[in-house]
Formats: sequence, C-alpha cells, structure tokens
Amino acid sequence: MGGAAAYGQQAANTSSTATPSGGLEEIVVSAQRRTENLQSTPIAITAISGKTLEARNLDNITDVGAYVPNTVIAPLGAGWGATMAAFIRGVGLGDNILSFEPGVPIYMDDVYMGRPQGSMFDLLDLERVEVLRGPQGTLFGKNAEGGTVRLISVKPQGDNTGSASLTYGKYNRVEARAMADVAIVDNVVNARFSFSSKKADGYFKDFDYVCANGAGSLGTMQGSIAPGSNCVTNLLGSENVQSGRAAFRFLINPQATFDLVGDITVQNESGPADKYTVIDGTNVLNALWSLGYGNLGNATAGPAAYIGKPIAYDARFITNNMYSNYSNYGTDPVSGRNVPNINNLNHWGFAGTLEWMFSDQLTLKSVTAFREFSNQFGRDSDGSPLAQNSTYDDSRHQQFTEEVTFTGKAGPLDWAAGGFYYRAHDTNRGYDVLYPCALVANIVPEVCIHEQDSYVSQITKNWALFVHGIWHITDPLSLIAGVRYTSDEKDATITLTNFDPTVSNAGDVLGQYVPLSTTHTDFDVSLNYQFTQDLMSYIRYSTGFKGGGFSPRPADAVQTEPFKPEYLKTLEVGAKSEFMQRRMRLNGDIFWSKYTDQQTFAQQCDPGTGGPGQPACINWFREENAGDARLWGVEAELQAEPTDALHIDASLGYINYLLQSNGGNELLFTGNQCNGETCYSPRTPKFTGTLGVQYSFSLPGGKLTPRLDEAYQSKIYFVTNNGCFTTTGPAGCGSGAQGSYGLLNGRLTWEPNGSKWDFALWGRNLTGKQYFSGKLSLISFFGREQGNVAPPLEWGITFRRNFQ
Repeated sequence: MGGAAAYGQQAANTSSTATPSGGLEEIVVSAQRRTENLQSTPIAITAISGKTLEARNLDNITDVGAYVPNTVIAPLGAGWGATMAAFIRGVGLGDNILSFEPGVPIYMDDVYMGRPQGSMFDLLDLERVEVLRGPQGTLFGKNAEGGTVRLISVKPQGDNTGSASLTYGKYNRVEARAMADVAIVDNVVNARFSFSSKKADGYFKDFDYVCANGAGSLGTMQGSIAPGSNCVTNLLGSENVQSGRAAFRFLINPQATFDLVGDITVQNESGPADKYTVIDGTNVLNALWSLGYGNLGNATAGPAAYIGKPIAYDARFITNNMYSNYSNYGTDPVSGRNVPNINNLNHWGFAGTLEWMFSDQLTLKSVTAFREFSNQFGRDSDGSPLAQNSTYDDSRHQQFTEEVTFTGKAGPLDWAAGGFYYRAHDTNRGYDVLYPCALVANIVPEVCIHEQDSYVSQITKNWALFVHGIWHITDPLSLIAGVRYTSDEKDATITLTNFDPTVSNAGDVLGQYVPLSTTHTDFDVSLNYQFTQDLMSYIRYSTGFKGGGFSPRPADAVQTEPFKPEYLKTLEVGAKSEFMQRRMRLNGDIFWSKYTDQQTFAQQCDPGTGGPGQPACINWFREENAGDARLWGVEAELQAEPTDALHIDASLGYINYLLQSNGGNELLFTGNQCNGETCYSPRTPKFTGTLGVQYSFSLPGGKLTPRLDEAYQSKIYFVTNNGCFTTTGPAGCGSGAQGSYGLLNGRLTWEPNGSKWDFALWGRNLTGKQYFSGKLSLISFFGREQGNVAPPLEWGITFRRNFQ
C-alpha cells in the first residue's frame, strides 16, 4: 500500500477534530464507505467539524448551506410545513408533495431520509457534517444526483464526560442543551445521551386589518401600522422544538461493535413567516371575487356586516412593513373548516448498526432503521382577512431501510459491495377552501372552483445492488470505479371529495390509482494522482437520477399523468492541497454537467367542460420533464491558520446554467430568454461566497475569541420561467426572485483559564438584511405572490459548563 492509500489509512486512525501541532485540524470522511482523510478523497466535499459548527453558531441543517459552494439549504416556507429545500449545483426539490423525490437527500448516520419534509434537523451532538457535491448515485443511490448531506454524530466513548448550556436571546429566546457520555459496563457497553430545547417568539406579526386601519379604511391602500399597535392577532415564525437522542455502543469483541440509536423531535410552532408581496386586483379571478363575498371577521364589526358586499381583493392587503401581514386564521365561515396557525411535527426513529471485521481483508456493516413523522400545518393562502383561500394539511411518513455493505482488500484493490432496501408508506390528508362556488356562480359560473378534501396514499419500494473499487495502480496513481443497479416502484391512490355544502354534486370526484416503476444503472469512475503527500488531483465522471412521480394537487383524472425520472451526468476535475506545513488548505474543482428530462414545476390552465356551474378553466400545478440543460461551474475552499491564534475560512462558487431545450413546453420556458436574460433553474445562484475570520487573544485570566462570518448569495429565482411582472410590493418586482444579499454573523467567546465553563455573545444577520428564503409565485394565474421572510437581526448569550 502506498501513495494516497497510505495517507488515507494514516488519517483513519485520527479523530476528525484532531489538531496537529501548528497546523489545521485533520478531517476524516467516509464518503467512499471507508474512513479516509478529506484531502485524499477524490470527491468535492465540504466537511465541517462539530467544533467549527459551534464557532459559526450553526445549530440547524438549514444554517449549513450558506457555507458550502454552490449550495442553497433553506426552509421551504409558504405553505409547505416543516420542509427543507436543499439544492446543490442547481439540482434539488422545491415542494413537499409525497410523490416528489429529494434531489439532495439527507443521511443521518448512514440512514437515508426519504422525505425532505421533517428533515430540518437540529445539529445535535454531531462529530461533523459532510456535504458531497455532484452525483453520488453509485454509493448513495437514487435522488443523490445533486449531492448528499451526511450528518455524523459522536459515538459513545464511555469516558464519563458531559456538558450543559443555556441561551437567552432576542424574541424571548430560551435554549437548553445537554450531553452525557457514560460507561454502563466498562469495556462492554457505552452510552451517550443528548438533549436540546429551543423556544422563541415569532418575529412576524399578523394584524387585524380594520383595527389597524380604521373602519373607514376599506377604500384605502396599504394603511400605515404604528410600531406599537395593539392590533396583533397572530405571531408567525416562532420556534418551539425539543430533540432528544440516546445512543448505545456494544463492544461485542475487539473486531465487532453494535450501535443502537434512537432519536425524537417534537415541534409545536406557529406557521412560517409568510408575507404577501403581490396581490393584483386586476387579475380576472381576484376581480370576480371582489363581486362576490368578503368576510373581514374583525373585532370592530362582525362578519355579517360584510357578507354579500363587494369588498375588493387587491393590494390594500399588503402591509407597508416586511415583517407583517393581514392574514386571518381560524374557522372558515363558508365551509366551517378550521385553519389553525400551526406547524407541528413529531419525528422519531431508531437504527441498529453492526460492524464486524472478520479479517484485515473483509468487514461487514449492516444498518437497519425505521423512521416515522407526522406534520400538521394550516395556511391562510390569500394572505388577507377575507375568507378567500385557506388550506390545511396533515402529512405522515413511515419508512424502513436496510443496507448491508461488505468492504475488503484484495492485493492492490480496495473494494466495497452491498445491497439496499427501502419501503415507505406516505399519506397526505387536507382540505382547500378556494373561491367558493356559491358566492360567484350566479355571476360567472364558468370560473367556479369547488372546495375539496384530498387524500393521497403512496407505497414506495426501492432496492439496489452496488459495487465500488479503488485500484492502486502505483503508489501515487489510483483508479476508482463503481456501478449501482436500482429498481424503484411507486403505487399511489388519489382521492378528491367535494365538501362544499352549497353544490349538488358533493362526493368523490376522483379516485385514481397511479402506478410508477423504473430501473436505472448509475456509474462512477475517477482517476486520481497523489503528486506529494500534500497535493492530490483527480478527474471524475459520475451519474445520478431522481425518481419520477405524479403531478401535485390534481383536480381531475387527466392531471394525475405521471412525469418521468430526471438524469444528471457530471465530469469533474479537482485538486486538494495543503501548504505552509499544513497551515493552509486549498481545495477546488471545475465541473461540467448534462441535465436531461429536468423535472420542472409549472402552473397552467387546462380546458374544462364549460357546462352550467362547471369551470371553463381548470388550474393545474403541474410537474413536467422540461427538457435538457447544461451546467458548468467552479468551486474553491480555503482554510488557513497562519498563526495559532488566527483562523480564516473562505469559499467561492460559480454556476453557469443554460437551458438547451424546453421539452416542447412553451409554458415552462419561452425560448431561452427569461425577462431578457438566460433562464436559470430555481434556487440556483450564479455566485456564492463566504469569508470567516477568527482570532484568539490571550488575556489575563483567559482567552477571548471574536469571530465574524460573511455569506454572500447572488440573485436566485423561485419559479421556472424567471418571469418578472409589473406589479410591485415591498420587495420590489414580483418575479418569484430574491436579489443578491450578504449575511453577517458574529460570535464573541470568553474561556477562563483552567475553568470548565465559558460563555459566548452571538448575533445573526447583524446588518438586519431583509430577504426571502422562499417564494410561492402564482401571479400568472392567481395574480398573487407570497414569500417566506427570513429572520431579522437576532442576538443571544450562551453559557456552557463542561463536566468530567
């Protein structure tokens, strides 16, 4: 064994947070199913140690994306419950419908998370986070086409240590964390227990419209709200999450260990901070609504005062403040259905991992896991006090996974082979109150849209076989190749029921069975050369695919038409290097990708029957295979520690995206010009960049460490066609876009000499940047746009005590 392999083996025997004297910490990763040093692994990986997560004040998976080149990880917001949107190199998922697959899956200790809903994990007791960029279809399977995010927790050590911390901050934030690592039976059973609780008031206010603007304000636009107004009805964007984890390690013998881990997350929060930026009163549906019914339901005047009166649904219901709205939660007066201001989640699971080294040439690893979550959330979808459009969803997920991997050596060959099985049962129940038929049918019956209950149930089965090998041709030269065969099957049943009591055809209007199945083979091949112990370069070709499904929220049987899988092929050239006696680390890559059958969200109007009381136009939130695109980009990451006191982190990412064909659907893309510029895939910034600086001052009595981190992201779009519309709101043009911005975070830590405690003063978004983490832009059909407003400036003080 020599060259890269020898260096990787040496690193495997060190901790991922071990810091050699006068040098950067060595990071160990397991992206190729064996422990290797980050610098000898021919994959574009950002690995963030637990120590760095704390230094940057990152405590949720959605915080990590800003520090990874060409990566966007954020709450999906605006009507999608506890769902995460993860995009890497222009590939990801922007919806929570159970038929959709994540383009960037999350793994928790080698357990695949089948849904992005419920995946916004608290970063509890982690050893490191690995973000793998580019297709990982060979070792991580379907949906890992954009990349993979891996959360690796600290294993029980049995060293009888522990810690506890308490935080107080803005918006009445109170957080508590604790960890204990104990030996239950010396050298036989170790255990580690972790706990986290986070509570904070909402930073976004809902106002009663008439209370804030006066009873005579119905004809005015955007009434001013005094900062101290007592007309607040709801707070949105709150936090109330408790997480717990128990891990047991059984030391069977010197060659075998068994890890049993259980975790639970309980979330009881208000809804996301949803802000309306566009309400176009000239839109035909909004204008027709204005002729029908309005219900302000406020304390000044009862609902009866407004029934049957022509109250316009227009821009008067957009507040003049970024962190406020006029939404109305509670019982809908037409259907009688309750739409609560909640975003509740219960997520739990357990996993058993057996590792058995039969010999130096053969090791078995088996991971068996079960997970379950339920997520309930309500949404005032019109963003106004009118009873115009509201929804409620109850999503549930159960999954069982089993993965068996054999790794070994045969002369100059390091190999891995195994099999994977996944079975999931997903359901979604909900109701949608939208443009009540009885209120406009006597005026314009052709636009009547029924209120409906929906129930969707789906069984997903997936199995795969894979093999992967590293052939050490010479000491410095290695060839890596892998292949994976996947079989994927979905069986969905969709039921829609009219619940509008004013129509005569109430009952089931759709009971549709939608089967889907596909098979696919992914490849991965790379050649890497270790020029010196501190310089390695590689060239890699890899593929990945994302499973197909059926279009979300169908209104009739035609709209259950399935869409196909999408595919990505990537060629990547990279280098990893260290300088200045390992005080500086510079890693970079250039990639070219071919995106085929790209799954793309669209909204279009299908012809209806046009009969009495029937719609002439049926709205369709449609997912289609838009066509082909090509991407190329550059990524670079720098870490430097010029002195023991100074630490610098920096990164840069650039993506060039070009749609080469639109699949014949002009509704998705019109040519390749979107508002006068090249169309870009959603949540794909051209530029991303970070800079972090930390310096430790040795002072009498202790050490003071200030740190500043700036993260930059250029303009991104949240809709397919990148279109810009003339209607404007507080955020400017209603384009389904977010302009470029930078976020400045800081932390000041004091560590007394010889003490077991420390405290830190921290702040997020120190410049008070106002921006959206997501938008739902429905301007073309509904004349409206809604965005998820990210938190403003926040600060806190954290006290921590270590025990031993």
